[in-house]
Amino acid sequence: MTSARHLAGVLLIIAPLTFTAGFTGLQMTFDYPDILRQPAGGVLTRFAAAGVDLHIYWYAMMAAALALIPASVLAGLHLRKRDPVLAGLSAAIGVLAGLVQAFGLIRWVMLVPSLAATYTGSGATEIERAMAVSIFDAANRYIGVGVGEHLGYLFTGVWTLLISALIFQGRRILALLGAFISLGVMAGMLEPFGAPMAADINAIGFSLWALWALWLGAAFLLEGRGLAPSPAAA
Repeated sequence: MTSARHLAGVLLIIAPLTFTAGFTGLQMTFDYPDILRQPAGGVLTRFAAAGVDLHIYWYAMMAAALALIPASVLAGLHLRKRDPVLAGLSAAIGVLAGLVQAFGLIRWVMLVPSLAATYTGSGATEIERAMAVSIFDAANRYIGVGVGEHLGYLFTGVWTLLISALIFQGRRILALLGAFISLGVMAGMLEPFGAPMAADINAIGFSLWALWALWLGAAFLLEGRGLAPSPAAA
């Protein structure tokens, strides 16, 4: 019978791999994430010219965020005997992390394509282009920066801290790394306030977070085979 531990392990491997694939594709084809700081007109023009591949990369990022929802619930179920309060809280925070990130990313799948088509259309008027830019800027600032990034960094970082606390007794190195990486992820919350290096620290933190999640998923899968120490054994 498939257990919460097995399913959590599988999802914690699939999610960061999918995220990394989408992120790498966007870096190669869309100059991501630097392009997010460019004027809206240039972003919409680049988006319209990029083709179908770009839509797939954004969808992969969104799917990875959604995968965090069941992964966090299953991880909480698996770890509930260690501390039911922390485990339950980690599941709730993980669900929020997946939801706000997916909500922020879905604008690139559903909203931005139509705005890009309007902005670059041969018959588009100046008013239509100005409206497309205004809608893009508003959605990017509120849904993207506010919800997807700011709240996404917060909930992802807190979830990582809670999981690190839950596994600390049995896997101290993994737990300490998780706590350190969570600070790098949450550093991105300071970018709207003009904090220097916040975006760069966050980018590094999220890259390390993907590796950390892979390690955590592998640890869950190997736990029942005697290849990863249990809290009792520790």
